[in-house]
Amino acid sequence: MMDYYRFVARSSYQDSLKVLEADIQHSNMLMKWLAKPFLSRANGNPSAVIRAASMPRPKGNAYLQMKLVYNHFAPVFWFFLQWMDCSCTYLLPRYLNPFHIIVYKVSPDGKIMSSHGRIATIREFYAVILPSLQHLYDNNSALDLNHNEDHDFETIVRKRLEEKKKHSDVDLEREDECGICLEPCTKMVLPNCCHAMCINCYRDWSMRSESCPFCRGSLKRVNSSDLWVLTCSGDVIDTETASKEDMLHFNLYINSLPKDIPDTLFFMYYEYLI
Repeated sequence: MMDYYRFVARSSYQDSLKVLEADIQHSNMLMKWLAKPFLSRANGNPSAVIRAASMPRPKGNAYLQMKLVYNHFAPVFWFFLQWMDCSCTYLLPRYLNPFHIIVYKVSPDGKIMSSHGRIATIREFYAVILPSLQHLYDNNSALDLNHNEDHDFETIVRKRLEEKKKHSDVDLEREDECGICLEPCTKMVLPNCCHAMCINCYRDWSMRSESCPFCRGSLKRVNSSDLWVLTCSGDVIDTETASKEDMLHFNLYINSLPKDIPDTLFFMYYEYLI
């Protein structure tokens, strides 16, 4: 993560603002790209319609944007900060916060939809928002490349999936059953002989005879931490599901940020209290 405050302490006021504004513009482009309908990004691929319905996005195809906000004393503050020429000056902006970022919702035609945005600090921007957007962009761009592949490849994949679905439910349940107690469970694989069983049967046979029930291999030097976990089909999360959860967590984080209350509303409330 880039330490913006240390960069400011070594750079001029104009250079630090240019870097921050460039990163904000880059984040705005990423958020606009993520909110773009998947159908238009998939070049007419019908499979993108399914993803468009599953991905959490604001209503009305709205998207989030950010802007840099600073008070009128910020230029004087940075001039005083660099004039001090002290090694610890990068610590002052963390507590005084002369800058902050406003996250607001924008409609497809460019109009601001919400009257109150969300406030994010520079540290929150570089620690959470920017890395999260870059991560979402990388995952979604990889998914779009997969969805834009040739239809012949998709046909082959569909045929293979249909062949797998021909297996009966009984056979699928037997694959997830323990070979000793016949209970459906998550199998633990022994590292020596690669035989699989549930954790309860492993503990039972390890304490009873210290040997594998299938091949009688020794379990004296095998600890619970040495076991391998044989994952089932339900334990694996596909890339689309992971991307959907990441997008949901990002939106929840933005909603958890404090609201931006204009100064006029604060002064009106202050006069009401007086």
